[in-house]
Amino acid sequence: MSDDHADGWMLTCILIARDGSETSLTVPALARRPPNRIRRPSEIGGAAVVDVYVFSEFRGTPQHAVYLYESTVPQSTDELPADGSPPAGPAPSD
Repeated sequence: MSDDHADGWMLTCILIARDGSETSLTVPALARRPPNRIRRPSEIGGAAVVDVYVFSEFRGTPQHAVYLYESTVPQSTDELPADGSPPAGPAPSD
């Protein structure tokens, strides 16, 4: 087994929202390094969207992975506006 297999390793993440507020969550990790992005379900005006956070840095002891808000995207193509206007927030970069 390679060192990349986590075998139950948990990662504590701090998500920093667009308004600067922080939310923490603990997720199972598939590897002993943080994922590049975390996508979290959200809602805007009753429409289902996904907030996208990008890895920024490690902070504290024990270390927590810090993610900064990157964008908000529709949860599915059904959520796209019928008039072809862009979805809420910029498109994700990945």
